[in-house]
Amino acid sequence: MTNGIELFAFHHVSGSGNSVAGRADHATDRLDNGQHDPYADADLLDDVAKNLRVSWNLRPSSRTGRWPFFVGRDAIRAEGKSMKVMRVAILGFGTVGQSVAKILVSGRSGLQLMRVFNRNVERKQVEWIPDAVDWTEKIDEVFASDVDVVVELIGGLDPAGPWIQRALMEGKSVVTANKQVIANDGARLSELAVAKGVCLKFEAAVAGVVPIISSIRNGLVADNLHRIRGVLNGTCNFLLTTMGASEASFDEVLADAQERGYAEADPSADLDGVDAQAKLSILSAIGLKRLIDPNEIACRSIRGVGRLDFEAAGLLGCGIRQVSTVELTEGVDGVRAEVGPAMVELGSRVAQVSGNENVVVVDGISCGEVTLIGQGAGGDPTAVAIVSDLLAIASGTRAPNLFPSSGPSHQVGTMGKRLHYVRVTGAQSAARILSGLGVEATRTLKDAGDQVRFVTGRCTTEAVESALKSSASTSGDRAENDVVLPIID
Repeated sequence: MTNGIELFAFHHVSGSGNSVAGRADHATDRLDNGQHDPYADADLLDDVAKNLRVSWNLRPSSRTGRWPFFVGRDAIRAEGKSMKVMRVAILGFGTVGQSVAKILVSGRSGLQLMRVFNRNVERKQVEWIPDAVDWTEKIDEVFASDVDVVVELIGGLDPAGPWIQRALMEGKSVVTANKQVIANDGARLSELAVAKGVCLKFEAAVAGVVPIISSIRNGLVADNLHRIRGVLNGTCNFLLTTMGASEASFDEVLADAQERGYAEADPSADLDGVDAQAKLSILSAIGLKRLIDPNEIACRSIRGVGRLDFEAAGLLGCGIRQVSTVELTEGVDGVRAEVGPAMVELGSRVAQVSGNENVVVVDGISCGEVTLIGQGAGGDPTAVAIVSDLLAIASGTRAPNLFPSSGPSHQVGTMGKRLHYVRVTGAQSAARILSGLGVEATRTLKDAGDQVRFVTGRCTTEAVESALKSSASTSGDRAENDVVLPIID
């Protein structure tokens, strides 16, 4: 013991040769002689530990209380204990799957990539994957193998859902970014994981690299949360913020998002709010302890938002975002939720994110507002969340079931009254629409060609949309050409 450092002994698992043991002795001798290089010796000790299939750690000396310059590069630590390397299989080798694999083959201690599954797997094989990794397009081979954990990155409900269930049934832990499966069946699958003594982790299913689920589970578990609001889709945020800051068209920005890996070839789930619906359903279950059917969440597409609306937002001191909100009502079990484009005041936390960033604002009875911001789209950010879940499992963490008991979903109500920005064709009378609403305009913006723009008094979104449909049936103009944006203050 020198310089306030105590080194825990390595515990041999199997096959540790004299040369490896000698390297460990060399490292410890350097520490004892006060000759240690915090960086070089960290590399040496990590390499030795990898060969011995163990973990190592440093802690402050009991004599001096001083900390060393380093505690090792990896999150896996087992003081004085041997640790088995966790064998990993990846299902799906798309953008996210490749990013996960790159982290795993970079030498991450405690994790070993063993198998990669993909349809037509020959076209997916890459040279940078070690030869020891098995490539397969036969899912049965994955489940018959000795892998400890399955990383599901197929997406969608089928076959991903049945495969996650099968993995759990066969005693394999699962890490997934699949928000659809977790939103629709997460409660039951979590109960199954607990029963089988394995883990089901899904941090990457919501908000990309933003650790919202672990924050709720660990940092906010003592509070009673009553509202969660945010931007949950990085694709939509990239589109809306880029259009708001440039003259680029919707199609141009969408093509850019696809090239960057932010948007899928078919972006409908992102643009039409289906992706955010699922994420909001998960946050409702985890944060508010209310199971809700994602399909019952009121949802509006961002497709109709155009240049005139961004111009109006600037005049009103707002930005435009796809906003997702779930909140408890005054009733004991009441919950209301929505997903859709909205105007948000520029000073608000929701308006502060740009590009592919996500933001989640959690409101608690005691903690008040807690805000988390980070990248919400792209292979690398999502991969960080996935590998973090893998490391948690490898360290022996067994988190409790985060879902309320599976059962009937709560009925989802609609949001309350608020101001709305409205854009309609000139053939429709703003006065007729407002009369149907029973409110007056709080502001009228300058007409743009045949487009009429105004801000309503406080009313519900459903009432505005109903008044627009009624007016459209009278004027002959199609209601789908109209734009309605709640103003969130």
